[in-house]
Amino acid sequence: MSTTNRMENAMYDTLLRTLDDLGFDIEQATPQTTFRDLEMDSLSLAELMVNVSDEAGVLNTVDVLDMTLGQAAERLSHAAVQQAV
Repeated sequence: MSTTNRMENAMYDTLLRTLDDLGFDIEQATPQTTFRDLEMDSLSLAELMVNVSDEAGVLNTVDVLDMTLGQAAERLSHAAVQQAV
């Protein structure tokens, strides 16, 4: 497994853990699940981003509702790599 894939998997796990901590039902979540599928609103997204930002930076909340968890994990892992450089 490549370093990028490991980072994306770790970020996906972080997203799931944080979503669970925030009270969202992640039982059926997959990397293809969107934030809209989880019935998140902009306030929930902002709270998620604040909680995740300590590890990887922030996502632009524009169009994030339709982003999948896998896409978010990928974007966050890339942001973490950029911050490390």
